[in-house]
Amino acid sequence: MTPAIIAAYIWIWAGFAMVLISAGLSAIPRDALEAARVDGATEWQVFRRVTIPLVRPVLVVVLVTLVINVLKIFDLVYILAPDPATQDRANVVALQMYQTAFARQNTGLGSALAVLLFVLVLPAMLYNVRRLRGDRDR
Repeated sequence: MTPAIIAAYIWIWAGFAMVLISAGLSAIPRDALEAARVDGATEWQVFRRVTIPLVRPVLVVVLVTLVINVLKIFDLVYILAPDPATQDRANVVALQMYQTAFARQNTGLGSALAVLLFVLVLPAMLYNVRRLRGDRDR
């Protein structure tokens, strides 16, 4: 069941990642690529030493966004693994929070899991906010 959830998650977010990476690639100045080729760089060297560093900010945004969404994933596991035994094997923090708070009526532990989820997502969110503020100040 876990491979099916992973495949569905990749399918859902692949479009988002491709659009952002495509926009980042189209923003690369052609002069930089041309200059590297004129200097004798192979295509692999151009990719590794010119393209990747210029697209790195976009890749970081995509990666951080996907990390946040992976931590918050609830719906795929809940829908694709409807059997409680299957859900226990493919469990994530958000699903455990839901099951604890609502199915088992233990709102205290459910709230503690919600705070844990918040603490896990907070560093990625702060990183994104600092990064966006730094880009805006330039």
